[in-house]
Amino acid sequence: MGQRRFVLLLFILVCLAIVIVQCTQIDETDSRGSAYAGSSTCVNCHKAVSDSYVHNAHLGTSKFLPAGMATDSLKLPEGEFVFNENTKVGIEKRNGGLFQVAYINGKEVKAERTDFVFGAGLSAYTFAFWYGNKMMQMPLNYLTKEHQWVNSPGFPTEQIYFGRPIIARCLECHSSYVEKKTIQTNDLKIEEEFVKGSLIAGIDCERCHGPAAKHVEFHQENPEVKEAKEMVSYKSLPLARRVDMCGVCHSGIELQSLTSTFAFKPGDTLKSLPQYSAYTGKDPDVHGNQKQLLEASPCYKVGKAECISCHDVHGTLQPSLEIYSKKCISCHQDVKHNAIERNAALRSNCIDCHMPAKESHAIGFQVSNSQDKIPYKVRTHRIAVYEDFINVKK
Repeated sequence: MGQRRFVLLLFILVCLAIVIVQCTQIDETDSRGSAYAGSSTCVNCHKAVSDSYVHNAHLGTSKFLPAGMATDSLKLPEGEFVFNENTKVGIEKRNGGLFQVAYINGKEVKAERTDFVFGAGLSAYTFAFWYGNKMMQMPLNYLTKEHQWVNSPGFPTEQIYFGRPIIARCLECHSSYVEKKTIQTNDLKIEEEFVKGSLIAGIDCERCHGPAAKHVEFHQENPEVKEAKEMVSYKSLPLARRVDMCGVCHSGIELQSLTSTFAFKPGDTLKSLPQYSAYTGKDPDVHGNQKQLLEASPCYKVGKAECISCHDVHGTLQPSLEIYSKKCISCHQDVKHNAIERNAALRSNCIDCHMPAKESHAIGFQVSNSQDKIPYKVRTHRIAVYEDFINVKK
Protein backbone atom coordinates (compact mmCIF):
# COMPACT_ATOMS: atom_id res chain seq x y z
CA MET A 1 0.00 0.00 0.00
CA GLY A 2 2.87 2.37 0.88
CA GLN A 3 4.57 1.62 -2.43
CA ARG A 4 1.41 2.50 -4.36
CA ARG A 5 1.14 5.79 -2.52
CA PHE A 6 4.78 6.52 -3.29
CA VAL A 7 4.28 5.77 -7.01
CA LEU A 8 1.13 7.92 -7.08
CA LEU A 9 2.91 10.79 -5.33
CA LEU A 10 5.85 10.50 -7.70
CA PHE A 11 3.48 10.54 -10.68
CA ILE A 12 1.77 13.70 -9.38
CA LEU A 13 5.12 15.44 -8.80
CA VAL A 14 6.31 14.58 -12.32
CA CYS A 15 3.09 15.91 -13.85
CA LEU A 16 3.38 19.06 -11.76
CA ALA A 17 6.99 19.56 -12.86
CA ILE A 18 5.98 19.19 -16.52
CA VAL A 19 3.23 21.79 -16.08
CA ILE A 20 5.61 24.22 -14.36
CA VAL A 21 8.23 23.84 -17.10
CA GLN A 22 5.66 24.34 -19.84
CA CYS A 23 4.24 27.43 -18.16
CA THR A 24 7.56 29.08 -17.42
CA GLN A 25 9.56 28.07 -20.45
CA ILE A 26 10.46 31.00 -22.72
CA ASP A 27 9.75 30.46 -26.38
CA GLU A 28 12.96 31.46 -28.13
CA THR A 29 11.46 31.08 -31.60
CA ASP A 30 11.72 34.34 -33.54
CA SER A 31 8.40 35.28 -35.11
CA ARG A 32 10.22 36.11 -38.39
CA GLY A 33 11.13 32.49 -38.96
CA SER A 34 13.98 30.03 -38.48
CA ALA A 35 16.43 32.18 -40.46
CA TYR A 36 16.48 34.63 -37.53
CA ALA A 37 18.44 34.04 -34.34
CA GLY A 38 16.87 36.73 -32.17
CA SER A 39 18.75 39.75 -30.89
CA SER A 40 19.40 38.18 -27.49
CA THR A 41 21.76 35.80 -29.27
CA CYS A 42 23.90 38.69 -30.51
CA VAL A 43 24.87 39.63 -26.96
CA ASN A 44 27.05 36.53 -26.60
CA CYS A 45 29.67 37.82 -29.06
CA HIS A 46 28.81 41.52 -29.33
CA LYS A 47 28.23 42.48 -25.72
CA ALA A 48 29.74 45.98 -25.87
CA VAL A 49 27.70 46.95 -28.93
CA SER A 50 24.57 45.33 -27.49
CA ASP A 51 24.96 47.10 -24.13
CA SER A 52 25.29 50.43 -25.95
CA TYR A 53 22.43 49.76 -28.33
CA VAL A 54 20.00 49.07 -25.49
CA HIS A 55 19.89 52.84 -24.94
CA ASN A 56 19.83 53.77 -28.63
CA ALA A 57 16.93 55.69 -30.18
CA HIS A 58 16.52 53.05 -32.92
CA LEU A 59 15.81 50.30 -30.40
CA GLY A 60 13.59 52.69 -28.47
CA THR A 61 11.50 53.72 -31.46
CA SER A 62 8.66 51.58 -30.10
CA LYS A 63 8.00 49.64 -26.94
CA PHE A 64 5.30 47.68 -25.15
CA LEU A 65 3.67 49.08 -22.03
CA PRO A 66 2.22 45.91 -20.46
CA ALA A 67 -0.61 45.99 -17.95
CA GLY A 68 0.71 46.74 -14.50
CA MET A 69 3.93 48.28 -15.77
CA ALA A 70 4.95 51.41 -13.87
CA THR A 71 4.11 54.29 -16.17
CA ASP A 72 6.67 56.39 -14.33
CA SER A 73 9.33 54.65 -16.42
CA LEU A 74 8.37 57.06 -19.22
CA LYS A 75 8.33 60.00 -16.76
CA LEU A 76 5.00 61.20 -18.11
CA PRO A 77 2.76 63.45 -16.04
CA GLU A 78 -0.98 63.17 -15.71
CA GLY A 79 -2.82 66.03 -17.32
CA GLU A 80 -5.77 67.30 -19.30
CA PHE A 81 -6.33 68.40 -22.88
CA VAL A 82 -9.22 70.76 -23.55
CA PHE A 83 -10.92 70.83 -26.93
CA ASN A 84 -13.68 73.11 -25.70
CA GLU A 85 -15.59 73.70 -22.47
CA ASN A 86 -17.63 70.52 -23.00
CA THR A 87 -14.98 68.20 -24.46
CA LYS A 88 -11.81 67.13 -22.67
CA VAL A 89 -9.31 64.28 -22.51
CA GLY A 90 -7.77 63.33 -19.21
CA ILE A 91 -4.42 61.58 -18.95
CA GLU A 92 -4.69 59.42 -15.88
CA LYS A 93 -2.72 56.66 -14.15
CA ARG A 94 -5.10 53.89 -13.20
CA ASN A 95 -4.26 50.40 -11.92
CA GLY A 96 -0.64 50.64 -13.04
CA GLY A 97 -1.58 51.78 -16.53
CA LEU A 98 -1.57 55.05 -18.43
CA PHE A 99 -5.09 55.86 -19.62
CA GLN A 100 -6.51 58.49 -21.95
CA VAL A 101 -10.05 59.24 -20.85
CA ALA A 102 -12.70 61.06 -22.87
CA TYR A 103 -15.06 63.39 -20.98
CA ILE A 104 -18.14 64.97 -22.55
CA ASN A 105 -19.98 67.50 -20.39
CA GLY A 106 -18.02 66.23 -17.40
CA LYS A 107 -19.08 62.60 -17.92
CA GLU A 108 -16.59 59.84 -18.74
CA VAL A 109 -17.61 58.28 -22.07
CA LYS A 110 -14.50 56.28 -23.04
CA ALA A 111 -11.22 55.20 -21.47
CA GLU A 112 -8.36 53.30 -23.11
CA ARG A 113 -5.13 52.05 -21.56
CA THR A 114 -1.84 52.57 -23.38
CA ASP A 115 -0.53 49.25 -24.72
CA PHE A 116 2.19 50.46 -27.08
CA VAL A 117 4.38 53.54 -27.34
CA PHE A 118 5.99 54.97 -30.48
CA GLY A 119 9.07 57.15 -30.24
CA ALA A 120 12.27 57.15 -28.23
CA GLY A 121 11.23 60.30 -26.41
CA LEU A 122 13.82 62.61 -27.97
CA SER A 123 11.01 64.81 -29.29
CA ALA A 124 7.68 63.12 -28.66
CA TYR A 125 5.73 60.00 -27.81
CA THR A 126 2.75 58.62 -29.72
CA PHE A 127 0.48 56.10 -28.01
CA ALA A 128 -1.61 53.15 -29.15
CA PHE A 129 -4.03 50.59 -27.74
CA TRP A 130 -5.22 47.19 -28.87
CA TYR A 131 -8.78 47.01 -30.19
CA GLY A 132 -9.15 43.29 -30.64
CA ASN A 133 -6.38 42.41 -33.09
CA LYS A 134 -6.19 45.95 -34.46
CA MET A 135 -3.88 48.62 -33.12
CA MET A 136 -5.43 52.08 -32.77
CA GLN A 137 -3.79 55.45 -32.19
CA MET A 138 -4.74 57.36 -29.07
CA PRO A 139 -5.98 60.96 -29.21
CA LEU A 140 -3.02 62.66 -27.55
CA ASN A 141 0.75 62.82 -28.07
CA TYR A 142 3.28 64.02 -25.53
CA LEU A 143 6.03 66.48 -26.47
CA THR A 144 9.05 65.74 -24.28
CA LYS A 145 10.91 69.02 -24.84
CA GLU A 146 7.85 71.19 -24.27
CA HIS A 147 6.51 68.91 -21.48
CA GLN A 148 3.09 69.22 -23.03
CA TRP A 149 0.17 67.00 -24.04
CA VAL A 150 -1.05 67.81 -27.56
CA ASN A 151 -3.65 66.62 -30.04
CA SER A 152 -2.23 63.94 -32.35
CA PRO A 153 -1.24 65.31 -35.81
CA GLY A 154 -4.01 65.09 -38.39
CA PHE A 155 -6.72 64.44 -35.81
CA PRO A 156 -9.96 66.48 -35.63
CA THR A 157 -9.44 69.80 -33.89
CA GLU A 158 -12.82 69.97 -32.15
CA GLN A 159 -13.53 66.40 -31.07
CA ILE A 160 -11.90 63.39 -29.40
CA TYR A 161 -10.84 60.71 -31.84
CA PHE A 162 -9.98 57.11 -30.99
CA GLY A 163 -10.63 55.80 -34.52
CA ARG A 164 -7.31 55.95 -36.43
CA PRO A 165 -5.83 52.49 -37.03
CA ILE A 166 -2.08 51.94 -36.87
CA ILE A 167 -1.36 50.25 -40.19
CA ALA A 168 1.47 47.87 -41.05
CA ARG A 169 3.30 50.63 -42.94
CA CYS A 170 3.71 52.50 -39.64
CA LEU A 171 5.13 49.43 -37.93
CA GLU A 172 7.51 48.76 -40.84
CA CYS A 173 9.50 51.79 -39.70
CA HIS A 174 8.76 51.67 -35.98
CA SER A 175 9.31 47.99 -35.23
CA SER A 176 11.26 45.00 -36.45
CA TYR A 177 8.38 42.76 -37.44
CA VAL A 178 4.69 42.09 -37.19
CA GLU A 179 2.56 39.53 -39.00
CA LYS A 180 -0.32 41.20 -40.81
CA LYS A 181 -3.66 39.73 -41.80
CA THR A 182 -6.10 41.45 -44.13
CA ILE A 183 -9.80 40.99 -43.53
CA GLN A 184 -12.86 41.99 -45.54
CA THR A 185 -15.63 43.71 -43.62
CA ASN A 186 -19.33 43.31 -44.23
CA ASP A 187 -19.32 46.50 -46.33
CA LEU A 188 -16.50 45.03 -48.49
CA LYS A 189 -13.75 47.24 -47.05
CA ILE A 190 -10.28 45.79 -46.52
CA GLU A 191 -8.84 46.23 -43.04
CA GLU A 192 -5.64 45.10 -41.34
CA GLU A 193 -5.28 42.99 -38.25
CA PHE A 194 -2.11 41.81 -36.55
CA VAL A 195 -0.95 38.66 -34.83
CA LYS A 196 -0.16 40.23 -31.46
CA GLY A 197 2.48 37.72 -30.40
CA SER A 198 4.44 38.31 -33.60
CA LEU A 199 5.16 42.00 -32.93
CA ILE A 200 8.85 42.76 -32.26
CA ALA A 201 9.12 46.28 -30.84
CA GLY A 202 11.96 48.63 -31.74
CA ILE A 203 14.59 48.27 -34.44
CA ASP A 204 16.63 45.24 -33.46
CA CYS A 205 19.98 43.92 -34.73
CA GLU A 206 18.56 41.70 -37.45
CA ARG A 207 16.28 44.39 -38.84
CA CYS A 208 19.39 46.20 -40.09
CA HIS A 209 21.93 43.39 -40.39
CA GLY A 210 19.64 40.72 -41.82
CA PRO A 211 18.80 37.22 -40.55
CA ALA A 212 21.60 35.82 -38.40
CA ALA A 213 20.76 32.18 -37.63
CA LYS A 214 23.35 30.77 -40.06
CA HIS A 215 25.91 33.32 -38.85
CA VAL A 216 25.39 32.28 -35.22
CA GLU A 217 25.43 28.59 -36.06
CA PHE A 218 28.69 28.89 -38.01
CA HIS A 219 30.54 30.78 -35.29
CA GLN A 220 29.27 28.52 -32.52
CA GLU A 221 30.72 25.58 -34.44
CA ASN A 222 33.88 27.47 -35.44
CA PRO A 223 34.78 29.74 -32.51
CA GLU A 224 38.35 30.14 -33.76
CA VAL A 225 37.17 31.96 -36.90
CA LYS A 226 37.12 35.69 -36.14
CA GLU A 227 36.05 36.98 -39.56
CA ALA A 228 32.28 37.30 -39.76
CA LYS A 229 30.68 34.62 -41.92
CA GLU A 230 27.14 34.15 -43.23
CA MET A 231 26.34 37.86 -42.84
CA VAL A 232 26.35 40.72 -45.31
CA SER A 233 29.19 43.12 -44.56
CA TYR A 234 28.18 46.76 -44.87
CA LYS A 235 31.74 47.67 -45.78
CA SER A 236 31.49 45.46 -48.85
CA LEU A 237 28.35 47.19 -50.14
CA PRO A 238 28.38 50.12 -52.60
CA LEU A 239 27.62 53.52 -51.10
CA ALA A 240 24.10 53.65 -52.58
CA ARG A 241 23.20 50.26 -51.08
CA ARG A 242 24.44 51.27 -47.63
CA VAL A 243 22.35 54.43 -47.69
CA ASP A 244 19.38 52.47 -49.06
CA MET A 245 19.32 50.34 -45.92
CA CYS A 246 18.80 53.46 -43.80
CA GLY A 247 16.45 54.81 -46.45
CA VAL A 248 13.95 52.01 -45.85
CA CYS A 249 12.74 54.04 -42.87
CA HIS A 250 14.15 57.46 -43.75
CA SER A 251 12.54 58.05 -47.16
CA GLY A 252 9.17 59.38 -46.06
CA ILE A 253 5.68 58.04 -46.43
CA GLU A 254 5.81 58.13 -50.24
CA LEU A 255 7.90 54.96 -50.24
CA GLN A 256 5.56 52.14 -51.23
CA SER A 257 6.07 48.42 -51.67
CA LEU A 258 3.85 45.61 -52.89
CA THR A 259 5.36 43.46 -50.17
CA SER A 260 6.36 44.34 -46.64
CA THR A 261 9.63 46.25 -46.26
CA PHE A 262 10.37 43.90 -43.36
CA ALA A 263 11.80 41.69 -46.11
CA PHE A 264 14.31 44.39 -47.16
CA LYS A 265 17.86 43.25 -46.38
CA PRO A 266 21.38 44.69 -46.68
CA GLY A 267 22.32 44.83 -50.34
CA ASP A 268 18.77 45.39 -51.62
CA THR A 269 17.91 48.59 -53.49
CA LEU A 270 15.03 50.97 -52.85
CA LYS A 271 14.72 51.71 -56.55
CA SER A 272 13.11 48.31 -57.00
CA LEU A 273 10.18 49.44 -54.86
CA PRO A 274 7.21 50.96 -56.71
CA GLN A 275 6.46 54.65 -56.18
CA TYR A 276 9.81 55.29 -54.49
CA SER A 277 10.32 59.06 -54.68
CA ALA A 278 13.82 60.14 -55.71
CA TYR A 279 15.05 63.72 -55.36
CA THR A 280 13.40 65.97 -57.98
CA GLY A 281 15.15 69.28 -57.35
CA LYS A 282 12.81 70.59 -54.67
CA ASP A 283 13.15 70.00 -50.96
CA PRO A 284 10.94 67.15 -49.75
CA ASP A 285 9.35 67.62 -46.35
CA VAL A 286 12.03 67.49 -43.67
CA HIS A 287 10.06 64.88 -41.71
CA GLY A 288 11.12 61.38 -42.78
CA ASN A 289 12.81 62.25 -46.08
CA GLN A 290 16.40 62.28 -44.87
CA LYS A 291 17.65 59.98 -47.62
CA GLN A 292 16.42 62.10 -50.51
CA LEU A 293 17.71 65.26 -48.86
CA LEU A 294 21.14 63.75 -48.22
CA GLU A 295 21.38 62.56 -51.84
CA ALA A 296 20.78 66.15 -52.98
CA SER A 297 23.81 67.32 -50.98
CA PRO A 298 27.28 67.92 -52.44
CA CYS A 299 28.61 66.07 -49.39
CA TYR A 300 26.98 62.93 -50.76
CA LYS A 301 27.33 63.53 -54.49
CA VAL A 302 30.96 64.69 -54.35
CA GLY A 303 32.26 63.76 -50.91
CA LYS A 304 30.52 60.36 -50.74
CA ALA A 305 29.29 61.12 -47.24
CA GLU A 306 26.71 58.69 -45.92
CA CYS A 307 24.54 58.32 -42.83
CA ILE A 308 27.23 56.72 -40.68
CA SER A 309 29.70 59.46 -41.61
CA CYS A 310 27.97 61.55 -38.96
CA HIS A 311 25.74 59.15 -37.01
CA ASP A 312 26.82 56.39 -34.65
CA VAL A 313 23.95 53.96 -35.20
CA HIS A 314 24.87 51.94 -32.11
CA GLY A 315 25.63 54.88 -29.81
CA THR A 316 23.76 55.97 -26.71
CA LEU A 317 24.10 59.74 -26.72
CA GLN A 318 22.88 62.50 -29.01
CA PRO A 319 26.06 64.28 -30.17
CA SER A 320 26.31 68.02 -29.67
CA LEU A 321 26.50 70.59 -32.46
CA GLU A 322 30.20 70.90 -31.73
CA ILE A 323 30.81 67.17 -32.21
CA TYR A 324 28.87 67.16 -35.48
CA SER A 325 30.76 70.27 -36.59
CA LYS A 326 34.09 68.56 -35.99
CA LYS A 327 32.97 65.89 -38.45
CA CYS A 328 32.32 68.66 -40.98
CA ILE A 329 35.71 70.28 -40.37
CA SER A 330 37.48 66.92 -40.76
CA CYS A 331 36.47 66.94 -44.44
CA HIS A 332 36.63 70.71 -45.01
CA GLN A 333 39.91 71.70 -43.39
CA ASP A 334 41.21 73.53 -46.46
CA VAL A 335 38.01 75.37 -47.32
CA LYS A 336 38.28 79.17 -47.10
CA HIS A 337 35.31 80.31 -45.04
CA ASN A 338 34.87 84.07 -44.73
CA ALA A 339 32.17 83.83 -42.07
CA ILE A 340 34.42 81.79 -39.78
CA GLU A 341 37.26 84.28 -40.24
CA ARG A 342 34.93 87.02 -39.03
CA ASN A 343 33.46 84.91 -36.22
CA ALA A 344 35.63 82.05 -34.94
CA ALA A 345 32.76 80.74 -32.79
CA LEU A 346 31.10 79.45 -35.96
CA ARG A 347 33.81 76.79 -36.21
CA SER A 348 31.99 74.88 -33.47
CA ASN A 349 28.60 75.21 -35.16
CA CYS A 350 28.48 74.39 -38.86
CA ILE A 351 25.09 72.75 -38.43
CA ASP A 352 22.79 75.72 -37.84
CA CYS A 353 23.94 77.33 -41.09
CA HIS A 354 24.33 74.33 -43.37
CA MET A 355 21.63 72.04 -41.97
CA PRO A 356 19.07 74.51 -40.58
CA ALA A 357 16.01 73.34 -38.70
CA LYS A 358 12.99 73.65 -40.97
CA GLU A 359 9.32 73.38 -40.24
CA SER A 360 7.56 70.23 -41.39
CA HIS A 361 4.48 70.84 -43.51
CA ALA A 362 3.19 67.37 -42.69
CA ILE A 363 3.09 67.58 -38.90
CA GLY A 364 1.95 70.13 -36.36
CA PHE A 365 0.69 69.72 -32.79
CA GLN A 366 -2.52 71.41 -31.62
CA VAL A 367 -2.23 72.77 -28.09
CA SER A 368 -4.86 72.50 -25.39
CA ASN A 369 -7.78 74.94 -25.36
CA SER A 370 -6.65 76.53 -28.63
CA GLN A 371 -6.57 76.09 -32.39
CA ASP A 372 -2.90 77.06 -32.42
CA LYS A 373 -0.33 74.44 -33.36
CA ILE A 374 3.25 73.93 -32.26
CA PRO A 375 5.29 73.53 -35.45
CA TYR A 376 7.44 70.43 -35.76
CA LYS A 377 10.95 71.39 -36.80
CA VAL A 378 13.56 68.97 -38.11
CA ARG A 379 17.06 69.64 -39.40
CA THR A 380 17.18 69.31 -43.13
CA HIS A 381 19.61 66.70 -44.38
CA ARG A 382 20.21 68.60 -47.61
CA ILE A 383 23.60 69.91 -46.57
CA ALA A 384 24.12 73.13 -48.50
CA VAL A 385 24.86 76.85 -48.34
CA TYR A 386 21.76 78.64 -47.06
CA GLU A 387 22.48 82.35 -47.54
CA ASP A 388 19.65 83.50 -45.27
CA PHE A 389 20.96 81.53 -42.31
CA ILE A 390 24.58 82.49 -42.97
CA ASN A 391 23.71 86.19 -43.11
CA VAL A 392 21.96 85.93 -39.74
CA LYS A 393 25.03 84.30 -38.20
CA LYS A 394 27.51 86.86 -39.50
